Amino acid sequence: MPREHSTTEVESLIEKGEAGNRKNKDNVIVSSSTAPTKKKYSTKIIAFAALVVVQGAHILFFRLSQINGKYAYNTASAVAVTEAVKLFMSAGLYWAGTERKMPPLSMFFSYTFCAAAYAINNQLAMWLLLSMGTGMVSLGKSLTPMLTAMTMWSLYPDEKFVRMQGICFVILTMGLVCLFAPGQNSGNPITPLALAWMLFSIGVSTFTAVYNSRILQRGGVSMHMQNMMLYSQGFVFNIIMYVSGINATGKGASSQGFFDGYGNFFVIGVLLSQSFMGLVISAVYKYGDAIIKGLASSTQSSGLLLFDAFLFGYHFNIQSIMGAGIVMVTTYTYLTEAIPAQLKAKEEDKKNDKKGVVQASASKRDLLRYACGAFLALSYGVIVAYLVIFYAS
Repeated sequence: MPREHSTTEVESLIEKGEAGNRKNKDNVIVSSSTAPTKKKYSTKIIAFAALVVVQGAHILFFRLSQINGKYAYNTASAVAVTEAVKLFMSAGLYWAGTERKMPPLSMFFSYTFCAAAYAINNQLAMWLLLSMGTGMVSLGKSLTPMLTAMTMWSLYPDEKFVRMQGICFVILTMGLVCLFAPGQNSGNPITPLALAWMLFSIGVSTFTAVYNSRILQRGGVSMHMQNMMLYSQGFVFNIIMYVSGINATGKGASSQGFFDGYGNFFVIGVLLSQSFMGLVISAVYKYGDAIIKGLASSTQSSGLLLFDAFLFGYHFNIQSIMGAGIVMVTTYTYLTEAIPAQLKAKEEDKKNDKKGVVQASASKRDLLRYACGAFLALSYGVIVAYLVIFYAS
């Protein structure tokens, strides 16, 4: 599974787009030619289609690569191969550039944490695809950006969390309850254990995104060097998972060869889609905007739900369909309306010199932050406790 992009990354994307819009508005020279506009529109359409196809195909290939509900290949070895490919690609881009600044040791170990978290989450995601449909996994993961924003706001006083974000979180949660409630997907019921592991996976993604946003993005070395640190350690962690058998396949090096099962066409699709996922995401952030990402997420999820129904025998009633629709629309609204509102609030705080007004509302804001943090901590604690009790018994 591709790593989730943090709220800070989406905010940077929107800020760049808004800066470009302001620049265009300040330009008083009006050209009669519509060619640049058409070219920009076409580029966005291509970016939208690429993101939908590559991300959707990536998840779908994982499901199609299963044989009789199991992975015939080792999932950890597959991720290790893609990490090696991405490492060589990043190394080539690094040596093609001019920057040669070496990272501090503290940054290297920071990426150790991220690499371990991504390795664990990749195996969890592939295990979840044994228990639920591709569309449901995609829709469940849509909770990550909102939880990331809530976690950052509860931990850091300089972060903002506006009312629109809270409204989106509540509505999306209701939609997920409608989708994942017992009896909503007859024929392929989702077990409480699978749901708990999904929520745990979302929690790992959330904390990784927060860590990445607040610590790693402050680094003073090139992006390619940072990617090399991430992918090299990711390769090591996935090799360890392959050897130990701690993976979605459930087999280690002693019982399964590294390249066993790679003759399956869909396994090659998994390798290719995961290897080039980063390039597609980077292109979308460069040529697209938040609206493109919001539309792509909703389109991808709806398409995967259709594949679940036609290819994998999932049956959804009207309540689960309405729940899926609520999640898609709320995800789009969050990316296109809530995050811009958050950015606007941040800008207003920077321009506001009336310190008395800020101090007057600080205590109330801190109480809300602490309440939000307590709610998140309690929720994560319940999930972990359930998993511990389940396996202990």
